[in-house]
Amino acid sequence: MLHSAARGRIGVDQRLIRAILERGPAAIAGIAEFSRGDHRKDRINLDSLLIDLVHTLGSPEGLEVLLDVIRRSPDEIDELLIGALLPYREQAVEPLLAVYEEVGEERGSDIAFLLSGLRIHDPRVRALLEERLEFDAADGAFLLGLYGDQDVRPALERMLAEIPQDDAELRREFTYALECLSEAQAEYQPEPFDIFANYPERELPDFDVLTEAERLEMLASEDAPVRAGAAYSFFNCELDPKTRKLLLALAQGDPDTAVRARSWESLGDAAGDAPIRDAMAAVLADSSKPAEERGGAAVGLYAVADRDNIRQGIEKLYEEGGHARVKALEAMWRSLWPPFAKYFPPHLDSDDPVLLHEVLRGVGYFQMKAHSDKIASFFDRPGELADIREDALFAYALAMPGETTRGRARGLFRKIDALADLSPSEGELVMFALDERLRLHGLDPVFAADGPIEEEEAPAPAPTAKVGRNDPCPCGSGKKYKKCHGA
Repeated sequence: MLHSAARGRIGVDQRLIRAILERGPAAIAGIAEFSRGDHRKDRINLDSLLIDLVHTLGSPEGLEVLLDVIRRSPDEIDELLIGALLPYREQAVEPLLAVYEEVGEERGSDIAFLLSGLRIHDPRVRALLEERLEFDAADGAFLLGLYGDQDVRPALERMLAEIPQDDAELRREFTYALECLSEAQAEYQPEPFDIFANYPERELPDFDVLTEAERLEMLASEDAPVRAGAAYSFFNCELDPKTRKLLLALAQGDPDTAVRARSWESLGDAAGDAPIRDAMAAVLADSSKPAEERGGAAVGLYAVADRDNIRQGIEKLYEEGGHARVKALEAMWRSLWPPFAKYFPPHLDSDDPVLLHEVLRGVGYFQMKAHSDKIASFFDRPGELADIREDALFAYALAMPGETTRGRARGLFRKIDALADLSPSEGELVMFALDERLRLHGLDPVFAADGPIEEEEAPAPAPTAKVGRNDPCPCGSGKKYKKCHGA
């Protein structure tokens, strides 16, 4: 099961976790065997899942799995791993010391953090932490303060006395470490851990990492949601005759409505083929068909939505409301046919996130600059609409006021960043949307291109990776993340 999940062939969800945990004590042996294996060809990194399984099982053998994870990424230790490791206490000290020696002082900062956080007063640990004072004085002081061993106080006081008065930041680190030594150390109490809170009940295979042959194989799955997902994985793809034939067979004969709908959508690439186009048009016009299936046909026909019979079918679907309207709006914005633009603004006051997803795409792709302020109002909506932020950012990048040229693209990015305080992933999304805006104007992309930009502009802030334990804390304290909110 773990190998299949690592290949992307099954989803990482609560069903997978239950199937593993139901094996009882035998589960940890299988988890350990998988962890020890060669993971260079894995498509999905399962280290987080392995950590959570070990945390849940609480087996002594689980420590080796955590050590495997640490060896693979010694400088990416996060709170999940720390929480799973803490219950091992004394048992973890010696193997962590060995791993520290393996990876070396340069990459061993987070392992030293683990050892100090265990607060097991072992002369070997104390010696390692004191050595880090020489390697990185500020980091070493923080770790010794966290470690809580009073025997290190003289060394900290001696070094503090030698730090020049004008080095206020380093003196602050040592002073803080000494204050920590003066505080009473709380006794370790394990916190409750619910593995199922971190995973969805149902997750489909990761079709993005599967080969075409694997996805074609899944079109014959006994599981209807898998067939539907596999069919949709071919959406917006150039279809070869074999794939086209399989999708058409599903669209016309599968017993599941969602599978038929997704198959019609993915046959959009074949809308230029008259027999397939006519078959989709017949489904769209057949009111006895479920709205979901007619909606799939409408989306599949987006490339020919300006034809009278197709336009009328999409507009009729829109008038039905509900899910039918959602799919009609999707077909409309994908068509980019200007007469459809009028259907989107009236729904900007909706509180339905599913509908708003399509509405915002339409307002963005039709570049309705007059509604840019309304789009921006979705950046920070509470409750159920909180997840609409990314749709709003994408739409705003497409529709915001400003000249659309390659030279202005980075300036537009900076304006959005200043307005919305973009996260790294949001920054990438906005860059993609701005490139899409350029493409709609017949211009080459900027952020996905290596070539020169037409006008000279200061570079936009590059998206960064997630905050590392040695990076500045995002809270603005000036401390490293691991010494502030990461502690």
